[in-house]
Amino acid sequence: MSKTKGTFTQLELLRRDFLKAMAAAGVGAVAARVAAPGEAMAANPVVHGYGVTTAQLKDWSIMSKSIGIDMDFTGTNNSVGVYLRDVVASQLGDKVDIFIFESGTEDILGPQGIYLVIDEKNPELTLWDRTPDEWKHSEVVMGKDGKQYGVPVIGNADSFGYFPDKIGAEASGEQDISWEMFFESDKTRGRVAYDQTWTYSMPEAALYLQQSGKAQIKDVADMTKEEAKAVVDYLVARKKAGQFRTLHSAFEEQVQLLTNREVDMINCWEPATREANNKLGAGTVRYAYTKEGYFKWGHGAYVAKQVADRGNINDVYKVLNYFLGGEYRALQARDRGYAGPNMDLGVEYAQKQGWAQDQIDALKATETKVKRKFQKPFVSTTTPTNADAMEEEWQRFLNA
Repeated sequence: MSKTKGTFTQLELLRRDFLKAMAAAGVGAVAARVAAPGEAMAANPVVHGYGVTTAQLKDWSIMSKSIGIDMDFTGTNNSVGVYLRDVVASQLGDKVDIFIFESGTEDILGPQGIYLVIDEKNPELTLWDRTPDEWKHSEVVMGKDGKQYGVPVIGNADSFGYFPDKIGAEASGEQDISWEMFFESDKTRGRVAYDQTWTYSMPEAALYLQQSGKAQIKDVADMTKEEAKAVVDYLVARKKAGQFRTLHSAFEEQVQLLTNREVDMINCWEPATREANNKLGAGTVRYAYTKEGYFKWGHGAYVAKQVADRGNINDVYKVLNYFLGGEYRALQARDRGYAGPNMDLGVEYAQKQGWAQDQIDALKATETKVKRKFQKPFVSTTTPTNADAMEEEWQRFLNA
């Protein structure tokens, strides 16, 4: 028997513990809201958020000025296991109003009632009708049961950051770079950082093997046990060959590895390359266009079920609507390179605010970039049906 437990197994155990705890406490309804320290002194209502850290504005006070609501946000990384543990076992919904995470959790937490179904007719959700269907009805925010569990926030197509001069690539960053350079090239051997989260790293390796004809894999985001074994056999061989300098696990670590020039390539979030360039100079690090494809993802904002009895649901919907608006879109594109729904409102916002023309052009370039990258595979999920098999094989890579 495996010593490890997959995401679904762990979630079920956590859910049972959660229900036992609720029963032991004699709690038949949701717990009362716990006010955050200092909230009583806040001039504006406060909405509490929890989720992937790069979904945050760098300065939430901008939102406060715009809609009169403050945000108290706690960031986490993109580990679905950590996220599910926190949301379910720690009962974060008792304190948190909005969760933000990648696609997949809505298929589990939605039907269990941990996420509220979105009220598309809420009067505060004024931008809903003009939001394109490909965003608001995407798999990121729609459950497999056909219910609307989330509001789209941001999206991108992830690849890797690299130093063009180190791998002999065009300095412009416009060149398609093969994942072969990341996994196999002697130019980068011992100079590659690889994310140690299996959901973020296994599919890219599978994509390379699939597209190069080195392995037969039907769905790189949801591999069978045999397919996952083939990918990990390859990765173990590359690990033993010394391809990877280090495994990383946090956004801050991504930035540090690039800023300190400890590696030449790293599969990472695009904001990490922007943060590195803030210190190293524009264009020093590029975020790759690739030959084979990308880890395409989207973040949704989901409402905790406890909000229904908390008395602040309209404040929560004001924030959801803000995520669809031009200010949030423009700032996320400028500061992190992320696209999202209603990109035209972002451009409009920047023009009205008198942003420099190069910044406005950059917003338009973000939309163009996403369209170019989204033409290639693949769409990610944090909750593949074969998660247990993939996770078990990944442990073999980590232990090799």
